Amino acid sequence: MKKLYILFVLLFSAQFTFAQLEGSWTMASKAGALAVGPALGDFSWWSNTEDDLTIRDCYFDDLYVFNEDGSFQNILDGSTWIEEWQGGAPECGAPVAPHDGSTEATWSWDENAGTLTLSGTGAYLGLPKVINGSEIDNPANAPESVTYDVSLNGDDLVLDINFGAGYWHFELVRATTSNTTDIENSNFTIYPNPANQELVLAFTQKMDKLIIADLTGKVVHQQLNPAINQSINVASYMPGLYLVNAYVNGQKQVKKLVVK
Repeated sequence: MKKLYILFVLLFSAQFTFAQLEGSWTMASKAGALAVGPALGDFSWWSNTEDDLTIRDCYFDDLYVFNEDGSFQNILDGSTWIEEWQGGAPECGAPVAPHDGSTEATWSWDENAGTLTLSGTGAYLGLPKVINGSEIDNPANAPESVTYDVSLNGDDLVLDINFGAGYWHFELVRATTSNTTDIENSNFTIYPNPANQELVLAFTQKMDKLIIADLTGKVVHQQLNPAINQSINVASYMPGLYLVNAYVNGQKQVKKLVVK
């Protein structure tokens, strides 16, 4: 009986931690969230400033999505920070394959080892070039999987990656409604709201992508090139608040949806 109890506790603990990681994460919007240096905890070589939050806004709004079914997504909104090794200048630009969010990837978490593995060529956390032991110098050299040493503390996720010459440091936070704004004058409407069966979305122009997520960041609906008048069945959604994200030309527009 004691062995069964211990096994139950271990399984429950692992599932609880697994669930803690589920949802959408983004880089923390603060100075020093992205840094690099010669040793663990020493980021004297470079770290982002407050100004970089604006200069690299295309990077700090990227989402890293850990879905309940074990799939993983990089959601880049059509623009992210591009570097020379990707064939561009260091500036905001269109994502470069395979680090463009198109990869069908999965994630797995080993709590005891403190490691997080992404499987799928091009899936990444932090910066696509940074992997354990090295920095890749060409998109064609992207590995099939990457394992990161991570520290998870509630809504904070920290990565410290030894790339051989030093350490990269990344601080991520869980994406919530505090990271986004409900744009009342956007070019789409949703009704009824609250909804409990069919949700209708009416767009004034063709959208590139539609994503609906709950407040933990869990994606419950994702669709490319939705119709101008789109109907979605939300009867299976848990009651609560959701974010309806519509994307066009690299710009995101958001509305809040209540499911009852």
